[in-house]
Amino acid sequence: MRRSEPCGRCRKAAGCARCWAISSPGWRTVPPEERTMGNESGRPTAVVVGAGVGGLAAAARLARQGFAVQLFEKTDGPGGRCNQLKVDGFTWDMGPTIVLMPEVFEETFRALGRRIEDYLTLLRCQTNYRIHFRDGSDVTFTSELCAMGQELERIEPGSFQRYLAFLAQGRVQYRTSLDHLVGRNYSGLMDYFSPGVLAKIFKVRAHRRMYADVSRYFQDERLRAAMTFQTMYLGVSPFASPAVYGLLPFTELGVGIWFPQGGLYAIPLALERVAREEGVRLHYGAPVRRILTEGARATGVELEGGRVVRADVVLCNADLPYVYEKLLDGAPTSLKRKDTLRYTSSGYMLYLGLKRRYEGLGQHTVVFGRDYRGSFDDIFERFRVPEDPSFYLNVPSRMDPSLAPPGKDSLYVLVPVPRQHPGVDWKVEGPRVRAQVFQRLAELGYPDLERDVEVERVFTPDDWASSFNLMHGSAFGLAQNFFQIGPFRPSNQDARVKNLFFVGASTQPGTGLPTVLISARLVVERMLAWAQQSQLPLSPGAPVPAPVGWAS
Repeated sequence: MRRSEPCGRCRKAAGCARCWAISSPGWRTVPPEERTMGNESGRPTAVVVGAGVGGLAAAARLARQGFAVQLFEKTDGPGGRCNQLKVDGFTWDMGPTIVLMPEVFEETFRALGRRIEDYLTLLRCQTNYRIHFRDGSDVTFTSELCAMGQELERIEPGSFQRYLAFLAQGRVQYRTSLDHLVGRNYSGLMDYFSPGVLAKIFKVRAHRRMYADVSRYFQDERLRAAMTFQTMYLGVSPFASPAVYGLLPFTELGVGIWFPQGGLYAIPLALERVAREEGVRLHYGAPVRRILTEGARATGVELEGGRVVRADVVLCNADLPYVYEKLLDGAPTSLKRKDTLRYTSSGYMLYLGLKRRYEGLGQHTVVFGRDYRGSFDDIFERFRVPEDPSFYLNVPSRMDPSLAPPGKDSLYVLVPVPRQHPGVDWKVEGPRVRAQVFQRLAELGYPDLERDVEVERVFTPDDWASSFNLMHGSAFGLAQNFFQIGPFRPSNQDARVKNLFFVGASTQPGTGLPTVLISARLVVERMLAWAQQSQLPLSPGAPVPAPVGWAS
């Protein structure tokens, strides 16, 4: 029903909330007089909690479908974990540093009626990364087959032909997962384990473990490590995660690693711009205290200052376990197994501004410690920092010199570590890990790097927890083992509070920037189905640009 059309029941002007409620037993749309921070449009209202990548993408999609959308974010800007740090001319992405699966990003902008090129400039990395092993050897990964073949044969003679077979399997896993498994909503276990879906689960080898599956192709332990560490992009161990994640090295080597000009933070900025163009009202510095419910219905949110915002539907981009633990106290929700949920790892971060350029460091570098398998056991089973930790380096100024002052470099260091645990005190462990990083860099030929640090910022699991409301400081949200993927993962719609929805890394389908964008599409599809069932009068139409707002 368009705003200009009369109500079909009482023939009054459009916006008759009481008639909409009568037509949907058990459901009551929030009447205009109950909506604070109002909605003058008469359209159904949606509140989005959190301005992460998933929240921004979903908010824009909802607005385009006819919702009047308000988004509330506790920090002073967009991005969530995909955030940015700037100090004295140095710029670092705080979380993700690479773009994989660019087609997913393109689909998001296309669905919003836009061309991605008008909002983002994606640059392809010519060299994916250089990997340093503990025995002093190294290998450079690239999408260029001849160069990659030479590198592999140098490490393990005869491995290149098996590598081609490995890529072929990865392509099957990638396309099957994206087209048939990850990219759709499931109605339940029976839907997931239907004959058609079950055949695809076996096709992508989700029933096997990643490391064991990769070991069929490579005998050298160094190459096995180099082809499996990518599961840490999801914060999970390759020894425990499904072999379907073989799609990750394929996306890097077959599709490529990409970098947005301006850094990864360009992505939430672009999505924020689209959301604003679609009419989403953005409120920064506006933390949500709790989600309001009446019986089995969400009615809106209460902000920290006590202000109430009523809405027909609530969508949470805050980390799902945090929402159930902190924002829904006493509500009749359905997350019954929250005490048994498994979480991802965290990261000890160093954001370093260097006095000079280190040309020997490429855009991406991976440095392995001594005990590859033992380090994962330490992180995920024993909840302790490995004795000789592996780490990842990113030099964003290598591809975009504007991210550091002239003649200098920005250096990002990520050390995979366990999530928060009573046995780990980061005031003690942090300095030890930092010293190990600089010692290893000295061994790799950079003895002066520590002395060349001009700016330094540190981020620990405690900071991930406090800054982004991540339960246990798990930087990637809920883990993605077999029993936390598909319908086993917490749903994007609460089973009891039917107008409460979720988007982001800890709900379906999972973690990682492309997956979170898919999450935004899936949850909006589910919300539109709910809105149709509830007979909400949506009228997709021309967007009305809205300003960005900050809480007073």
